Amino acid sequence: MKEPVEGPLFTARTCREYLKMFNLNPPDLRDLRILDCPGGASSFTPIMAAAGFDVRACDIMYGEEPGILGERCREHLRTLTEALKRIKDTFKWEFYKSPDEMLEKRLEACSCFEESYRLNPALYIRGDLRELPFDDGEFDLVVSSHLLFIYEHRLDQEFHRKALEELTRVGSEVRVYPIVRENGELADYARELINNGMRGVDVDVVEVDYEFRRGGNRMLILRS
Repeated sequence: MKEPVEGPLFTARTCREYLKMFNLNPPDLRDLRILDCPGGASSFTPIMAAAGFDVRACDIMYGEEPGILGERCREHLRTLTEALKRIKDTFKWEFYKSPDEMLEKRLEACSCFEESYRLNPALYIRGDLRELPFDDGEFDLVVSSHLLFIYEHRLDQEFHRKALEELTRVGSEVRVYPIVRENGELADYARELINNGMRGVDVDVVEVDYEFRRGGNRMLILRS
């Protein structure tokens, strides 16, 4: 039996998932500078960049060789899929009809990332979410998927505070998805932001047309 994966997973999501999760309409993004952070091995950046959009990805794992990241992603995707099969009823199988379909599509996304990472390394910047290597306001839009809030049991409130301060420093608008913990309940720090706000930042919650984890159909929007 394989050892459980420690810490956040390095996995892939499809560009189509990103468009749904973050309520994105590609024609509206044409003139925007976009950052995916943390980008993982998702296909959003390679597909959007190939279509001519100004997009970059940032992740603390970047800097490794393409093959190493690709293999890590595939291992984590298979581990995640086996775990989901054991708790299948806690997810909504609409976007994906089954765990095996999810694995197939996300493995394709991983391969897309691996090829782009090898051929276009300038698109992928290594960086810690708490101290990003970008200038103030360098991006018009930042999207942040499946690290903040969902790992609230591993990443404390101070991590979230620093990360959100950095994301809003480098991006005029930040979209974070999901805002629930692993059990589908609203994360404590997300609730605090919604109720009390964030200094110098407008905080909003928007429902999206994507719900894989039950209860996870909303994103947080921060505008600085």
